[in-house]
Amino acid sequence: MYVETEERPEPAPVTTEAFEEPADPFVETDEVETAAPAQAPKKPVIRSKTTEPIDKPGAEADEDAEPVAPAKDGFNGFLNQMFGGLFNLAPSAKELEARELAASQGRFEDLIRQSTWTRAVGLLVANKKGTAGKTPLSILLGGVLAAIRGGSVAILETSDDKGQLAYRAEGDPQLGMGELVANISNVRTQSQLRGYTVTQTSFASVIGSTPKWRPPLTRENVLDVASIVDEHFTIRVMDTGNQYSSGPFGAAVDVADVLVIPTMLAQDAVSEALELLEFLEHQGAEAARLARTAIVVMMSDGRPEFKPSRLKKQFMDKGIAEDHIYSVPYDAHVAERGALTLDKLTPATRQALTAIAAGVVAQTNQNVFEKDQNR
Repeated sequence: MYVETEERPEPAPVTTEAFEEPADPFVETDEVETAAPAQAPKKPVIRSKTTEPIDKPGAEADEDAEPVAPAKDGFNGFLNQMFGGLFNLAPSAKELEARELAASQGRFEDLIRQSTWTRAVGLLVANKKGTAGKTPLSILLGGVLAAIRGGSVAILETSDDKGQLAYRAEGDPQLGMGELVANISNVRTQSQLRGYTVTQTSFASVIGSTPKWRPPLTRENVLDVASIVDEHFTIRVMDTGNQYSSGPFGAAVDVADVLVIPTMLAQDAVSEALELLEFLEHQGAEAARLARTAIVVMMSDGRPEFKPSRLKKQFMDKGIAEDHIYSVPYDAHVAERGALTLDKLTPATRQALTAIAAGVVAQTNQNVFEKDQNR
């Protein structure tokens, strides 16, 4: 028995009509958009009917189309296994979609794992709005990068006052950012530096704050810590505070290669993110580059939300490329506001974060090359 293949039609292009929405900007939780893995290499995807042969003789074939392997899952897969491949029944649409998702995730992981630089690179996670998702995204993004690359990722608290980084991370630090700043002149080796970190199950290293009060950070503190971290880690993820004019935030901007802006699906969080972009545009060429190439991550915490398409359009109107805007679906593990562990995330969340991490790495490759060429 044979089946005929046909090429999956390309998605319809986005038009301005897609953003013409009803007056009520709110949506129910189940309407929140799921992550779309942008920047995936585009390859022809073949849909096959389940009752006709693959590569039917005499049928016109697309020279670029890759042959579709027989079904392995579902009823067709069961029959193929039962009869030893006699029928070569084609996979269902559901199985084809699962295969394409797995292939795209593999490409993302390859990009993340195989990208290299001749120096450490810095990721700035920022949004002036509190509870916009900066700390959770810092931990999760750094964790995905570390899990795929095998470590060498440090996640730093660079807020003026003590933040929630250590609380949202795994473990209870005995030493943290305050102690590291106080003893920075005595820290020379990786072993000494790791005494101020907490290693996550993702193999990322978190430098947060202990439960004790610490003095506010200064610009020099952030620069000193970034310098020693860069000697021993490949990727530095900086969880920032809410005050753009502060010394620590300015220092974090100066040592960043890519800007990642988290935002909840709420107008106040988006407005603050747009203000950040405008602020950076007036802080010099390198800061403006961060704004121009920013990665936006729209997150959901289960509260009433604006429609993602409306908020996405605001970023696009500001100059952010559509394929730089990602979505992370609602995840109860993130919403419960406790310590975050990658293995407790839903598969959809993990897939979305992998796509985001690949987008961040791709932009890092471009920005680092351009910056280093201009020096």
